[in-house]
Amino acid sequence: MLENRTLRGSVFALLTTVIWSGNFVVARMAVGKISPMTLGAARWLVALLVLCCFALPRLKREWPVARKFLPQILVAGLTAVTLYNPLCYLGAATTSAINLALISVTTPIFIVIICSLLGEKQAVNTWVGCTIALVGSIYLVANGELGRLVGLQFAFGDILMLGAAIGFAVYSIVLRKVPEGLSQSTILTLMVFFGLIMLTPFLIWEWSQPTARIEASGTVIFSILYTGVGNSLIAWWLWNLALENAGAARAGMIYYALPLLSGLFGYLFIGETMGMVHLVSGILIVGGILWSNRAPKAGQAPARTAPATE
Repeated sequence: MLENRTLRGSVFALLTTVIWSGNFVVARMAVGKISPMTLGAARWLVALLVLCCFALPRLKREWPVARKFLPQILVAGLTAVTLYNPLCYLGAATTSAINLALISVTTPIFIVIICSLLGEKQAVNTWVGCTIALVGSIYLVANGELGRLVGLQFAFGDILMLGAAIGFAVYSIVLRKVPEGLSQSTILTLMVFFGLIMLTPFLIWEWSQPTARIEASGTVIFSILYTGVGNSLIAWWLWNLALENAGAARAGMIYYALPLLSGLFGYLFIGETMGMVHLVSGILIVGGILWSNRAPKAGQAPARTAPATE
């Protein structure tokens, strides 16, 4: 089943996006009950504890290979574990929600652009599908009123969110080529370990503020477990497999479905409304993803993968 490597990677990317989409519902439940960076540190700590239960023996065996790949793992930990959430949180303090949403869906664009700059030739279908899906995402976050996009003022928070989006793209590209003999569990364990160490200064800063809090409640416990096991462990493991099998550009295209799935989960679980805007944007996003996955026409060079870095 799923013998085609690209198809298998696309399924992994879709499953990852589904899990990450559920995170928005959980985040809404946790608002005011636990500080954002505390939740981030707690979720990654839970993930690390779970990983240590089964990944340490393999990590020990694979350490000689992992040591050579350590620079890439450190970059992945810095961009995905340490910086992404703090940049989003700090950005939200000085810019609007619509600006943050618009900038966050540019990640796949940066993946395709950076891959191209690194010498990976992208098929025309990838560029066309990427544009269609981006339009669908913008239409969704603008709530169907594209006039709202005119005159948007960009603040320092926009630059921080842009840095988060680029950082996630860098992470996706850095782990697109895994050395032989190095498992995803070893990569994830080291990535989370070093990412948590680098996250500590942000956590200390948050608890120096009078607004820091953590509430001992079932909602908080559920939020930590869902984000720790689901978002920070299962989803990142699946995403790494998606990158390895389908490539960063193709996995990034499927990531465009995030706002659509988030809206669906919001409708199903917390009573948010869905209408024609979601239908139109959904058609554009799904259509763009499908278009980008079309086989290139005869005579058109397919997308190639850049050589693995040493």
